[in-house]
Amino acid sequence: MRILFVSGAGIRPEQRVHRWRMVSELYGAFGAALRGLGHDTYYYVHPDAWHDNLKPSLTWLQADHGHFAYVLETFQPDFVFCWNGASPGDLVTSTMAAAANAKMVYSEQGWFPQNATLYFDFAGTNARCGTRNKAFPTLTPERRERFLAARAGYMDAVGAASLFDPAAFETAAPDISRPVFVPLQDERDLNIAQDSPFRTMHAFVSHLTAAWPDAEFRVRPHPKYPDPELPTHARVTVDSPKTPMFESLAACGLVVGINSTTLLESALLGKPVVSFGESLATGTGLFRDVRPGDDVRPEEAGVDSDAAAAVLAALLEKQFFRKDLGRPVRVLTSSIFTEMRTLMSQKPLQAWI
Repeated sequence: MRILFVSGAGIRPEQRVHRWRMVSELYGAFGAALRGLGHDTYYYVHPDAWHDNLKPSLTWLQADHGHFAYVLETFQPDFVFCWNGASPGDLVTSTMAAAANAKMVYSEQGWFPQNATLYFDFAGTNARCGTRNKAFPTLTPERRERFLAARAGYMDAVGAASLFDPAAFETAAPDISRPVFVPLQDERDLNIAQDSPFRTMHAFVSHLTAAWPDAEFRVRPHPKYPDPELPTHARVTVDSPKTPMFESLAACGLVVGINSTTLLESALLGKPVVSFGESLATGTGLFRDVRPGDDVRPEEAGVDSDAAAAVLAALLEKQFFRKDLGRPVRVLTSSIFTEMRTLMSQKPLQAWI
């Protein structure tokens, strides 16, 4: 296979291109592992996104797409990787790659836990991910055992094993005698700008207090957006950042959010979750999907445990630990590498179907 990695090309100054150095670091390690497995790799990277993991002889440094067509024509990749896929620069990348008969692979931060993992998808990331609206089969006993083991490993890693049962999984029924946990988000994030019915956390919390007049809410600001403007309301308590998040989560009887990763973590820990935004789990049965105007009471927000377990198991299998990206043996057994080999075996001579 021939794999081209794109990092930071076409990124606008307000997007803080230096953040793509992390992408270059990850892609550099991944490319080294792929070369160790006998595959060809090349990099097209914004100069400000350079990382020492990249091999200079295999890297074209370019801020925009000025020479991207030349690189595509010369290298002739089977796959083109880029981060997220939703920015204007990413759209240029995917359009030009499709014209060159290369298959796009999008990547984004994973979930369990987010800072240690990433995932890959051929359709997109977040609300454009291929998991969206997908039906997942009920877990076999063998897969359920692997799911529980992976879940227990996550709980140990984040310090939640003493607060939730690591040995068994069941989605609890909504408990309206306890507060509703509301993880807030960074209003500058693309998940809010593109995939949320609410542009501000003030609007979101105001909607919740009006829609559920009997509920008590514990809202927790995002660590990167710690001081959002919020309505003053007797039934709204702002959670202290000094309180460990999982302690606050354990004390609540329902979780309500837009499309935060915390919703996925809450579901994995057995909490019933209501989602108001578009996400990779929309339509899967993992959350109770709600939109403004829907008449859904908190006590009606339960989900099926078996359906939730099936989705969560698929996500745990889909994500990739960052520390393993540079290890050929881990790449060889990963879901993304398996899917790429399958697509290569089906690829027609001139174009992807």
